[in-house]
Amino acid sequence: MTKSILLTTVASLVAVATLAVADENHETIEKVMKQGLKGDSSPMAKVLDGAASADETKSLAELVQTLKGTKAPKGEQSDYETKVNELIAAMDAVAGGDKGETAIGRLEKAQNCKACHSEHKPK
Repeated sequence: MTKSILLTTVASLVAVATLAVADENHETIEKVMKQGLKGDSSPMAKVLDGAASADETKSLAELVQTLKGTKAPKGEQSDYETKVNELIAAMDAVAGGDKGETAIGRLEKAQNCKACHSEHKPK
């Protein structure tokens, strides 16, 4: 009986911890999307248009960095990590001062919403 209660308690704690991590993961991804990438007047749109200040660009790079270590809500984790890492690298390059067409084009491609949503956004 005691062993059964102990196993049930451990299983419950694992389930609660898993839900907490999933919620934090979702909140992080949603925050980056809403505060950084979504919309025609978003910080990302300003960076891509060349209208963002150095401080705005740096702040966006810091926000995008928070995606590192998040889990794919759906789909292959390795593919998700590849997309996240490319977005971070492209954003860091632009925030580091590379404003050339190649760097901006790389960032534009990396931040493509549909490319990530079609494979990783839950319905």
